[in-house]
Amino acid sequence: MTGEQNPQQILRRLLDQWPVRQRPLRQVFAELTGAAIRWPDVAWTIIERAGISFSWRARLDPAPEGRTRPVFFLIDIIISDSEPWWLSVCFYEDEVIDPAEAGNAVPQGLFEETGYCFDVEDFDREQTGYLSERVMEAFQNAGGVLPQLSGPPTAELG
Repeated sequence: MTGEQNPQQILRRLLDQWPVRQRPLRQVFAELTGAAIRWPDVAWTIIERAGISFSWRARLDPAPEGRTRPVFFLIDIIISDSEPWWLSVCFYEDEVIDPAEAGNAVPQGLFEETGYCFDVEDFDREQTGYLSERVMEAFQNAGGVLPQLSGPPTAELG
């Protein structure tokens, strides 16, 4: 392959080669990344390690003052021709809590800091919801601000 490819091209290649039998796993990826990219000030990139993995990375852009961490979460998509694909959804350990104790600390595993990762092998509504909560938590702990939901006006109680 010649020339640098932009993240959209790399993402398209990933989605195009996603195994048909693992479309539910692709749904997990879409749900976790889809919400984050709609939040304000979120930028993403994806890095391909040919034949090994793709690494989808979300960051705040612009970064809040004083923030030096390059991401607030990432998803590594581990690919294989002979084995099922799987996801490793990772955060900084101090930016999420894990009340279900479903993840694993990875010392020096996230840009030389302790990461906290969750392995995903298939679609599970409960697990996907749980991870979506961790994504929102990491975004907010990184300094991201969720937009206010607009609703009907409320009357003041007097």
